[in-house]
Amino acid sequence: MSRLVRPFLLLLLWLPLHASAQLQNWNPEPWVTDQGLLFRNDLDFYLNSYSKEEIKFMRKQVNIWRMNWDKVIQATIDDLRAYSEGRGFDEQVHGIDLVDARSGTRYDLLADTGRVRVFMFVSLTNPPARMQAPHWDKLAAKYDPAKVHLFTVYGRELHPGDRKEYKYWPAPKSEDEKRAYAKEFAQLTGMPVLVDGLNDAVFDAYGRAPNGAYVIDGSGRLIFHGTWADHRKIEHILDTLLKWEAAGRPRKLPD
Repeated sequence: MSRLVRPFLLLLLWLPLHASAQLQNWNPEPWVTDQGLLFRNDLDFYLNSYSKEEIKFMRKQVNIWRMNWDKVIQATIDDLRAYSEGRGFDEQVHGIDLVDARSGTRYDLLADTGRVRVFMFVSLTNPPARMQAPHWDKLAAKYDPAKVHLFTVYGRELHPGDRKEYKYWPAPKSEDEKRAYAKEFAQLTGMPVLVDGLNDAVFDAYGRAPNGAYVIDGSGRLIFHGTWADHRKIEHILDTLLKWEAAGRPRKLPD
């Protein structure tokens, strides 16, 4: 059993007991616009979508989270605000043309039109991304791939080399090393894992949110983004969007 899979099996055993964390104060009702539905963004700096038990579990995985949680979160907020406001979180769809870690085939986001596209940023040393992966796999299995495409983008290492759990993954020093990391992460999910470059160009373009999630509708509009991926919110958005489209895109949401 690989060094990656063993601790993750323990995580999978733990997850079902704590999968009922509330959506907190995010308003799930969308706006009906002339272009289509638009959902409220969820810029949740403090991981409010997770329960206290889930956060406690993730904090155990990385040393710095255990030492000073508020300091780490404040650093994350400062980075997001400095880089994202007026730049990454700008309601635009940025091009993604990257190689899949498993197959080596290229995927072009802008060429994949006509269906909803949903993705999140992941890395081996990103505890929230590792928690979300099995939930997103269930979403991928739920929806018709002709209508909905879910995938991941392997971005920046969040806690490279931290503690014994992540000591095998220091910050990658080459494109080949980052691709190797992405292939390991692909063991955790059935979704495509696209490999961002060593310069993190796609990660930067989308605002440097460590586990950011994004929903793009069939016409190519960014209709939702969140600082932290949350499978429950993504499921609500997809269910609402698909039901609305099946109803003929009415001016009011169907009951």
